[in-house]
Amino acid sequence: MEMKEKIIDLYENYGFEYRKQASNNDYLAFTFKSGFFHNAELVSLLIEDKKRVEIEMESSAQDLENLGFSTKKSFYKSVSEIDETLFRGFFNVDDWKKKIKSEYKNHCKRILSILPKEADSYTYIDVPYLKNNSTNSESLISDICSSLNQKGPQLSIIEAPAGFGKTCTSYEIINHLVEDQNKHPIPFFTEFSRDRQARVFSHIFVREVDKSFNAVNSNVVINEVKKGRIAIILDGFDELLHDSSSNDESDEDDGFENAEPMLETISELLTENAKIILTSRRSAIFDGELFNEWIERYKNQFTVNRYRLSEPEINDWIPVSRLEKLNKTTVKINNFANPVLLSFLRFVNDEYFAELCGKPSLIVERYFLSMLEREMDRQDLRMNASQQAKLLTLVASDMCEHNYTSDSKEKIINTIKEKAGYILNEVRALYSPVDKPTIDKLATTLSNHAFFDRSHQEDNNIQFVNEFVFGNYIANSILEYDGEWMASDERFIEPAVLSYVPRDENNRLSLWDKLTPMAEFLDSSIRMKFEGLLTGEIKDIAYNGSEITSMSLSQQKLFYDGSIENCVIKNCTFTNCEFYFDNFIDVTFLNCTFWDCTFKKVNENELAFYNCKDNNNFVSKFEETSIVDIEKSEPNIENYILSKMWPAGQSSIKSLHYFTSNLFKTDQFSKKEVIKSIKYLKKIGYLEDANDTNFIAINKNKIAEIKSMLGRNN
Repeated sequence: MEMKEKIIDLYENYGFEYRKQASNNDYLAFTFKSGFFHNAELVSLLIEDKKRVEIEMESSAQDLENLGFSTKKSFYKSVSEIDETLFRGFFNVDDWKKKIKSEYKNHCKRILSILPKEADSYTYIDVPYLKNNSTNSESLISDICSSLNQKGPQLSIIEAPAGFGKTCTSYEIINHLVEDQNKHPIPFFTEFSRDRQARVFSHIFVREVDKSFNAVNSNVVINEVKKGRIAIILDGFDELLHDSSSNDESDEDDGFENAEPMLETISELLTENAKIILTSRRSAIFDGELFNEWIERYKNQFTVNRYRLSEPEINDWIPVSRLEKLNKTTVKINNFANPVLLSFLRFVNDEYFAELCGKPSLIVERYFLSMLEREMDRQDLRMNASQQAKLLTLVASDMCEHNYTSDSKEKIINTIKEKAGYILNEVRALYSPVDKPTIDKLATTLSNHAFFDRSHQEDNNIQFVNEFVFGNYIANSILEYDGEWMASDERFIEPAVLSYVPRDENNRLSLWDKLTPMAEFLDSSIRMKFEGLLTGEIKDIAYNGSEITSMSLSQQKLFYDGSIENCVIKNCTFTNCEFYFDNFIDVTFLNCTFWDCTFKKVNENELAFYNCKDNNNFVSKFEETSIVDIEKSEPNIENYILSKMWPAGQSSIKSLHYFTSNLFKTDQFSKKEVIKSIKYLKKIGYLEDANDTNFIAINKNKIAEIKSMLGRNN
């Protein structure tokens, strides 16, 4: 494309009209109409001959002024300078950064509003994380933001459990991008929530773009995203997914079918130098075969970075002196590894902290009590803490029943009036006739509760302020429900469970008992995680014949009672767990991590590890007691493995990579036998490790030998 055409294309992209009659070889004329304002710009790259060209421009400028345009003469050094100037002007970059900074400050204020009054400042505390399944010592924010300056399109996925810092991380990223002096892209941030209306991601995205950048067409925004000038941060990607709470074997496929249209929309943006960050609750979707095939399909178009946030390091939040006092109590400190509770314990005054240590089992209740009592003072509200809790529980219950997490302020007010009308009347009775508020006024006051928050996606929408608070009131509604409690979506269970992890054993067991009917419909991985978190051990028989994936467990006993059979456990992390392997029958661990774990085993039973790692020889100690001879393997099994990777009837191999889990879906051989043969085929060079640990790869240099082994020489 010639330089002249490039300049015309740039201006026309921003809505300018090229005026050929007013242009010549030394300059180009463009006009722009926006409501009352009619502007014209005469553009030249001949900056070294500025005086002469300015004189030439005068005639064209006069003609355009006679047509009602306000004219401007502009000289640039290069086309790229024109491009940058148009971008900064139309996107009001400096004002946009101020807007982002203001949103970040409001975010900090919202966090402080639900902390003790001693908390006078907010500081983001880095959490441990895995990047592409490997530990990384660099600050999470620094690592993510520095990657945005790298060349080429890139998708970053940040996964974490409910309430473990996804939104705070998103806000920290956008703040870093506008504060840092390095040449970062400007952020376009949107925080998704689940509302009552049908959601089509592509429509939502365009709507958000149009709302945020109303001075330019959405196509211009998308072009700048592709150039890498605007980084997209999508917080709460999982909120747009439909219900996946089912035990059906096609869970993963159904989940991906829901996610794929959104991912395809994202992939269309990921060209040139685009950068997109999305956050999500941990989901098996991102470890499944279909998602990995999707990545494989686009591997030559863009790169993918996976970040998995871990529990907060308590030492980073709580002073040593306070940790020592907590350790002397009966509570398990790790159960409090939640940002909300850690902040509470960090900021309360010494006297109150000492009081909490005296009754450690009531720490969570005391947090909510103190915040609700604070709300009475903040809004001059005569609704006591118990009444507030009941009202918030009713709102959370309605959200679970009707599958939404945010709604318009007007609808939340109506929900409060409909569901908690009797509470409002009780409170109104406490006022004198002169001061008595109307039902509407009182409901409106409560819609401004500190535990509610304005939704970033819709200025008029409100939602619970964070997942921990939301989960607490969901759990309340579960425990108070008379009968078998069922949610419209499993999305509502995780925050409830995580809010109850810091409670005492009786409360945790009561919640697990009430969740039993709903647990029947949960994915096996989610069910096992919740069982461990609430009961401290895994013993349910529900996991036989299932695939457990993307789960983290800490300080659990696994099958001290009960047993597990014919199961694949993959991409899981176990910390300080105790395994009773005599009760594991035909179980295979794939790509799992074991930190400071122990096991007990007496019997010989089918159990195998593949691509697993540990920090205390956990795996090698097991294999010493159960030796696997890989010097030779059964030809029938080798043939089975290679046939799965190169099916009969195919003249060539469609892909050198194969999803390892699929090799275990057979009744012909045990999982241990399959692993033995995989290791043998790797040893003789027919197979090799793939870039992704979920896959195994055929060595393309051994195609002839594999073809011969499979009897396909003709």
